[in-house]
Amino acid sequence: MSEKKTFGKEQFMSSKRRQGVEKDIAAAALEDGKMYTLKEAEKRIQDFKKRKVE
Repeated sequence: MSEKKTFGKEQFMSSKRRQGVEKDIAAAALEDGKMYTLKEAEKRIQDFKKRKVE
């Protein structure tokens, strides 16, 4: 069984791995009501950090 675990935005934000500004970035990068694998969430967060402000 290779079923991947998924988590919601609130679970990522309440994780002890996310501290301070990292929680704010997760809140902005992840969508409400959508489920993510750890890999998907990390990619969205990293992409969000790299985007340019215009």
